[in-house]
Amino acid sequence: MEICFKYLASPDEAIAIKAFSLTVLANLAKKYPEIIPEIKLIIEEQLPHQSAAFKSRAKAFMKSFP
Repeated sequence: MEICFKYLASPDEAIAIKAFSLTVLANLAKKYPEIIPEIKLIIEEQLPHQSAAFKSRAKAFMKSFP
């Protein structure tokens, strides 16, 4: 779980890795809902600087975990 947070927060990581890390964290959030606020915070920080693929994945996450 920690490595996914690291990949997601890293500004130098490839977009595909960030997007997949977000998917993994979304699956983990179903079992560990206490991580949702941290994921949302990282998404909000990263969203303005990311690609369309990441933005799409981030919007899906936000919709799944309002």
